[in-house]
Amino acid sequence: MKLVAKAQSFKTYLKNASWLQICLFAVTVVLGISYIWQVNVAATRGFTMRDLESDIHDLQLENERLSMEASRLQSIDSVSTRIQMLGMNKVNRVEYLTPGEGVVAINY
Repeated sequence: MKLVAKAQSFKTYLKNASWLQICLFAVTVVLGISYIWQVNVAATRGFTMRDLESDIHDLQLENERLSMEASRLQSIDSVSTRIQMLGMNKVNRVEYLTPGEGVVAINY
């Protein structure tokens, strides 16, 4: 019953209200909805930005780790150890032949 009474009183209010009041009410509703929409968009972008910043931080740490690993693998000790493990021999004398335009290296 209360809902029917409220609906009838609202209809009566609309009949008695001026167009200015109705327009102001409509503008207020539209502005309220647009404000809520903008807040939600900003919050979503904030979450996305935070996720991307976290990804950037993780990638920077991975980049540093890989740089240190590359430096370790390029060190003289590491290269010497791998040379011995592969059974390679040290080159004693290298001679370069230049017949015409090409260059050839011979290992003795």
